[in-house]
Amino acid sequence: MRIFSAGIATETNTFSPIPVSYESFANTGIMRGNHLAEGPTFPNTITRALHERAATEKWTIIEGLIADTEPGGNVAQAAYESLRDELVEGLRQAMPVDAVLLNMHGAMIAYGYDDCEGDLLTHVRQLVGPEVVVGALFDPHAHLSPAMVENSDLMCFYKENPHIDIDARAADLVRLTALTLQKKIKPVISVYDCRMADVFQTNRNPMLSFLKKIRELEGRDGVLDISPVHGFRRGDTPYLGTKMVVITDNRPQEGQHLAEQLGRELFALRGGAKAPTYPLDEAMTLALGSSKRPVVLADMADNPGGGAPGDSTYIVRALMDCGVDNFAAGAFCDPLAVQMAFEAGEGATLNMRIGGKACRFSGDPLDMDVTITAIRRDYRLKMENMEESMGDVVALRSGDCEFVLCTKRRQTYAPQIFLDLGVDLARKKFIIVKSAQHYRARFLPYIGEDFVVGEPGVCIENWTSLPFTKVRRDIWPFVDNPYEEIST
Repeated sequence: MRIFSAGIATETNTFSPIPVSYESFANTGIMRGNHLAEGPTFPNTITRALHERAATEKWTIIEGLIADTEPGGNVAQAAYESLRDELVEGLRQAMPVDAVLLNMHGAMIAYGYDDCEGDLLTHVRQLVGPEVVVGALFDPHAHLSPAMVENSDLMCFYKENPHIDIDARAADLVRLTALTLQKKIKPVISVYDCRMADVFQTNRNPMLSFLKKIRELEGRDGVLDISPVHGFRRGDTPYLGTKMVVITDNRPQEGQHLAEQLGRELFALRGGAKAPTYPLDEAMTLALGSSKRPVVLADMADNPGGGAPGDSTYIVRALMDCGVDNFAAGAFCDPLAVQMAFEAGEGATLNMRIGGKACRFSGDPLDMDVTITAIRRDYRLKMENMEESMGDVVALRSGDCEFVLCTKRRQTYAPQIFLDLGVDLARKKFIIVKSAQHYRARFLPYIGEDFVVGEPGVCIENWTSLPFTKVRRDIWPFVDNPYEEIST
């Protein structure tokens, strides 16, 4: 069997001021074959799973184009088309193949393309024909479109949010692919539109119990896989919304019934399956009033993982205005400040301007005297069996206030970005992280109490106020009960 592995991935916040070009992908890293040379990364997740499976299967793995970049605004049309065409041409040269597995996000939007994943899968299917198995791995914050479903035999979405099961879901996809190639199963995809858009945090109830129920259903009565697709609330596309995906072994009616049943149950959880978010002034009141330490303030509104610049100063300035003189904050994406720190050298003290550079949502820059306590070239943030490049990074200190800055815009997934640069988080009263919720998976030892700050910034929590032009308005929360709207 010949298996082709490739992918193009990013998450598009159509309201982000951050442009996404071909160079954005190139700077993050475009792989053309030899996917494992970069070590364990998100883009090569499927390839790693394939190689692990190949130990017991007679497979030849052909590694095509993989391109990935941090979330931002709309992808340039020429960039998407160039990457798509290169991937498809690589597939053409690799043929004949028995299966194509694609690592994607599911919420990529380019100028001229409301549904990049659907477009890519359509091109792949047109090339390989109906007999080749086409499967894809997606983030649950995806816009599930008809084209994605129609052109796939298998689709697996991460179940966990925070996303701690990426490798496990890649392994699930590869396992189902093997069974399909062996003619042991005939997968059929059923989808139910939940008629809403919401955030579902899975490391707390009610989603803990909901996922437990889903996992108990898998492997019984012909049910192969179940995926709740949350959707991404800052993508202006007609396909935005929460869906339920059920894959059965050739049981379309049963699959559709189960998808609706579970979809209705998920709809009943709307508005109550995530941690609360607060505007800055309310978050500050709560944080300053807390007796627990450290207090983590998650800068959701400036989360690079949602397409934000990652350089806003609002939370830090608010703490300083209140006289707080002991905190750690990061990772700020500030290439200019990092360059200056590298030029000055470790141990140097200088006046620096931190953050507040990218756009009008970044706030005013912080001007202060700092000591450069650590510098690292090409720093890679290690998380379990995966790595993320943060580019060049530095740590700065002003009294008991410490900052971590990076050159590559990345969400602050894990405390190692602080710890590896000598920042003692356990001694801090407050920790500001550029993240919305993924920090919870790994910062737990350093969370006395945490509050998510939903505004101000690019990724504001009040997403329905954004100037959408393409999003459906017949879904919750635009309407209270979309099921009643449909029935009338």
